[in-house]
Formats: sequence, structure tokens, C-alpha cells
Amino acid sequence: MTTFTEHPATALEPEVDTVTFEVLSSALTSIAEEMGVVLKRSSYSPIIRDMDDFSCALFTADGDLVAQADYIPAQLGAMSLVVKAIIERWDGRISDGDAFICNHPFLGAMHLPDINVVTPIYVDGTLSGWSGTAAHHIDVGGVNPGSEGPELEDIFAEGLILPPVRLSIAGVENPDVISIITDNIRDPLSTVSDLRAQRAACVLGYQRLNELAGQYGLDVVGSVMRRNLDVVELAVRNALLDLPDGEGEAEGFLDDDGLDGPPTRIHAKVRKTGDTLYIDLSGSSAQVRGAMNVPWASARAGIVYAVRAVVAPDLGSNDGLLRAVDINAPLGSVLNPMAPAAVSIRHNTCQRFADTLIRALTDMWPEAAGGSSTVSFFCMNVGSTSPVTGRPTVMADVVGGGTGATCEGDGLDGVDTYMSNVGVMPAEVVETNYRIRILRNEFVPGSQGTGRFNGGLGLRREYEILEHPQRATFYAEQTKAGFAPAGAAGGGSGQPTRITLISPDGTETMVKTKTSTTLHPGTIVRVETAGGGGFGPDAERSEAARESDERNGLLSFP
Repeated sequence: MTTFTEHPATALEPEVDTVTFEVLSSALTSIAEEMGVVLKRSSYSPIIRDMDDFSCALFTADGDLVAQADYIPAQLGAMSLVVKAIIERWDGRISDGDAFICNHPFLGAMHLPDINVVTPIYVDGTLSGWSGTAAHHIDVGGVNPGSEGPELEDIFAEGLILPPVRLSIAGVENPDVISIITDNIRDPLSTVSDLRAQRAACVLGYQRLNELAGQYGLDVVGSVMRRNLDVVELAVRNALLDLPDGEGEAEGFLDDDGLDGPPTRIHAKVRKTGDTLYIDLSGSSAQVRGAMNVPWASARAGIVYAVRAVVAPDLGSNDGLLRAVDINAPLGSVLNPMAPAAVSIRHNTCQRFADTLIRALTDMWPEAAGGSSTVSFFCMNVGSTSPVTGRPTVMADVVGGGTGATCEGDGLDGVDTYMSNVGVMPAEVVETNYRIRILRNEFVPGSQGTGRFNGGLGLRREYEILEHPQRATFYAEQTKAGFAPAGAAGGGSGQPTRITLISPDGTETMVKTKTSTTLHPGTIVRVETAGGGGFGPDAERSEAARESDERNGLLSFP
């Protein structure tokens, strides 16, 4: 059994008045957000530039996360584990101008495509903090284009593993690391360009923190950074004190283990006593053979997301939140696997985990309950070529679905739910960058659960392969009716996800929902994702809402 408890450090702090604290606290968040603008505008790949699959944050000198821009919930609170791994490995050898790179899932990172670039921030020669970015790269090598595969059974098949090493040394890019990366991936132009964009974002964080220290003093800025952790901890504890003590429990299932095995159980038991929340994940399945395992950084992010969503949704995100939470996550489980477990498609499990933990919390506090959102998380990775230059490249696309309805209204249609927050790639971007055509991108009427308030609609998207055979990996969850998004308070369940392969002669075949295969020109992959669960009995839906549903054709499921 492994128990995680995170406690605050203590230090003598200078006096900082309330106004100055609020100004500097907001400034730290603003720096993280501005870093995100630099990364987004400077990146090369559509998954960063157009889909926003990245995060930016600032950390204390000890590696605690103090301010993070809200881009991807899957990376909430996760990056501090990488910073601490860097400090542990490089302590005493860190220099001003260094930049570190890491994607090792068992050294604080998530899965291999999510590469962290982190820079120490020196003020007047003193290590005073860190600026960090995490971004999804379209390929880091391995068996499959996109570096993911449900069928992979260990991390070594998934791509290039980078422990914390120096991407830059004293401000100069490290050519040895760049060469290793370039010679082990399918699209080095995209990946190296995106790494340089990440480093540029970190440099901006360095500059902005130095500017704050120059204006207010390093002791004051450092004090505000540390106090931010205490403020979030106190806010979470006060929010917990306002909620009744109790216990809750929920379970959910993945369709399989990634290799057509039995369903994988995700279980959460929660207890709230006073100002502390206890989360027990020991009822979840042991780690699995396929690539559905969730490294601890991602499971930790799921806890931050769920607690923030249910307990303190208006709160900023930093490591202070976890001080109010005691977690039991046994080593060797699907939510805390041992190396060298495969983890590349861990995000499907993360989505199911988020849904399960939220349902456990709302089992304890039913007034916060809502219908479940889709956790299908359909992903399509294709090794293609550029129609402009002819060079090899990789498409990585994600398709969302419907969110669950709540006591306040219908769910949202066609969005990336829970721990995801990426946009669907525009058809024009797909067709400009890859030899792939988007034939349809539309809502799926009738995919939602009905009720007093209906769940959101799922999405239908069709990809046509053009000109030459292309190696593809596509996968989704929630393809079984029993695992579809559940309703709440008497609301109906959404429809499950469906994936159809249409051959060049027009033959339609329902395919395995986790597949790596070669697709030939003229082949079409169609995905129809799950809609969200409804809220309340269908008989309580207003007449005006029913008329609107009929008028807009929202209820007919093909």
C-alpha cells in the first residue's frame, strides 16, 4: 500500500499587505497565461497551435506549483513532479540559462508525447523559482506514428524516453540531445520546433518573474509564491468545512485492458471528516497488459481536477490543494502502475477516473450531482505526408462528445470533457497539413441522454485517407451500452460510441475500438461519440424545450 500525503513547508516570511499579495498573486497567474500565448503562437504543430494541448506554470525554488494557466486539466498539478525530479537528479549542478527536458512517466511525467521543458529562474544569482511547460508532441518515435498504441505492452515500445536532461546548457541549445531526438522520431521538424517554442515560453516566465522581483523585491515575491500555497490550502479546507461529513463511493469500467481483455475497473471511495478529504483508490484493477495504465502524475492531476470541480470550482490551481487531501493509491494498480508498464493511451483511463471520482464525491454530496459526460476520448493518429512539401508528418486528432446535464440546464454539445480541453482540429488544417480529407463534422442527434434537462450531443466525424497507404492508430472508450454516460436524478443514459470503417468499395464494418492498422486510399474512418447523460425524469422536461428539440431534429438516433 502506498499513501501520499503532502504537507506545507515553513519559513520566516516578510510582511506583505493584502493588496500587494493580491496584485502579485494575479501577476503570477498572468505570467503563466502569457507563457501560454507565446507557446501557442510560436508552435509548429496543430495539436498545440490549434488544439491547445499544452500547459504553462510557475514553481517555487523547491518545485511546488504556485500558478498555472488553465489549458489542459489533465496536466493540473502534474508538472511539479517533473520539477522535483529535476532537482533531485541535478541538485548542485543547475546553472542560470539551463533548460531541462523530461517525458519519463515514472519520473513525474505523463505519457511520452507530453514533453516537459522546464527552466530554473535566477534572480541576482539566486535560484528563485522555475518556469515550466508541458506540451503534446505529435510523435516521439516508437512502434506507431503518434507514439501511442493500445496493443503495446511496455513503455519501451511507445517511443523515446527522456529522463531529466539538459535541453540547453547555460543558454546554449544542447546539440547532443537535439540529435538524439531528431534521429528517433518521424517528424523532427515539428517536434524540435515545438520544443524551441516551449523553451521560449519558459524564457518569458524567467523574464517576467525577474521584472516582478525588480519592482517589489525578491523576498516579497518569494513570500507571495509560498503564501499562495497556504491560501489555496486554507480555501480548500474552509470549503470542506462548509460541506457535511460523510462517505461516498463509485465505480466505472473501461471497455477492456487495451488488448481485448476483460473490462478494467476504476473504483473510488471517499470520506470527508472536518477539513480533510480522504480518497481511497485501492478498489481499482491491478495494472493491465495494454497501454491503459495511468502514471501517478496523471492520477494526481485527476484528483486535483475532481476536487477542484466539486469542492472549490472558483479556486486557482496549485499544490496547496493536495495538502487537504489524503490519498491511498496502491503501487501496481492501473492508477499507479510500476515500470515498465505501457501508458500511452492512459488518457482514456484518466477520463473514466475523473467521472468515477466525481460520482463518488457527489454520492457523498448529492446536491452537486449531474449526468455523466462522455469519456470516449476518440483519438486518431495517422502517419501521413504533407501535401505541400511531401515530407513525412503525423496527424494527431481528438474528438469530444456531450457533457452531462445538471440541475441547471442541458449539457454542452460536442466538446472535450472532464480532464481534456482540446479543440477539434479544423478541417482546413487537416487537409492543408496531411493527405487526409474531413468529409463530415457534425452533431449526432439522439446521442444524448434525455431528462428534465438533456445531455449534450456527441460528434460524428469522418476521415478519408488520400493518395497512399497510411499507418493509423485510433481508439475510443464507452463503446458498450452498459458503460455509456449515465444520467442523474432519473435522467437517461447517453448512447455509446461507435467506430465504422468504410472500405473504398463502400462496405461498412464495425471495427475494434482500439486499433493500429494500415489504411488504404479511399478508406473512411467514421466515429460517432457518446452524448452526455440526462438529469431528472424525462416527464419533467418543459414543453418549450421539447418543441425546440423536435424543431431542431435533436432526438432521432440513426
